Amino acid sequence: MASASVLALAAAGPASASEGEAPIHYVALGDSRAAGPTVGSQVVAEGCGRTSNGYPNLVAAALAPASFTDVACGGATTADVVDRDQITNPPVRKRVPVQASVLRPDTTLVTLSIGGNDLRWRGLLTPCFGTPTSGDRFCRDNPTIRSTMESRFVTLAAATDHVLQVIRQRSPIARIVVVGHGGYFGTQGCAPDARLSPGDATFVRAFFDRFDNVLAGSALRNNAVYVDVAAAAEGHDTCAAAGDRWFTGSVRRAQTPPNHPTPAGGAAMARLVLAALGV
Repeated sequence: MASASVLALAAAGPASASEGEAPIHYVALGDSRAAGPTVGSQVVAEGCGRTSNGYPNLVAAALAPASFTDVACGGATTADVVDRDQITNPPVRKRVPVQASVLRPDTTLVTLSIGGNDLRWRGLLTPCFGTPTSGDRFCRDNPTIRSTMESRFVTLAAATDHVLQVIRQRSPIARIVVVGHGGYFGTQGCAPDARLSPGDATFVRAFFDRFDNVLAGSALRNNAVYVDVAAAAEGHDTCAAAGDRWFTGSVRRAQTPPNHPTPAGGAAMARLVLAALGV
C-alpha cells in the first residue's frame, strides 16, 4: 500500500499539489461496467445492480477514502449521468436521481464508465453473432451497420465531452478517470460465448477499438485520465479459460450475466485504475 501522501496526491485535482495529505472524496459514476452486476442483483433495491464485484468498490477499499459514493447503475447512458433521472430496467422500473447530483465541490476523485448504452452495441452487433449452423455472417460488409456505427460514434464523442464538462463544473478539483470499454472479444470467436467468424471477430474487435478511441479522445480534450482496459485484457476475453476470463460474452458464466465483467475482470479494472492514479 502506498503512503497516505501518495494516495492523496493520486486522488487530488489539478490544483491540489500543494495541499499535502488532503482527504480523498471519491465518487463512482457510470453504467453496469462499473456496477459489476451478478445474476439477480438488478432486480433488488432500485434496480441498478451494484455489487462488491464492481471495480469502484475495490478501488475504494484500496484507497480508504474519507468518503465514497457509488451511483453507477446498469443501463445508464451519458444523459443519465448528467442530465436526467434514470428509470431502471424491468422488472424494477424505479426512478433514480441523475448521477451528477452526488458530485460536490470537495470531490477529489471521480471514476466513469459510460457509452455502451449510448451506442446500444449489443443490438448493433447482433447480426455478427451466428448460430451453430449459420457460418460466416459477413457483418463486416454490412453497410447499414457501418454507417450506424459512424453516426453513433460521432454522437458519443460529443456526449462524453458534455459529461466530463459537467463533472468538472461540479467538482473542479477532482481527478477524473475515464475507464475504457474494450476487452470483451478477441480476434477469434468461440462457441457458445462468441459465435464469430474470424473476419467478423476482427470487425467486432475493431468496433471496440473505435469505442475506446472515442473515450480516450474525450478524456484528453477534457483533462481527464484514460484507462486502457482492452490492452491489459489480451488473453482474458470471453474466449479465455474460465480462470482467465475477465468478461462474459453471449452466455452467462457462473453468477456473471452475459456481456459483463466477471469478478476477475472487476478486480483487474480496479488494479488498472489504481495504477493510473499512481497507487
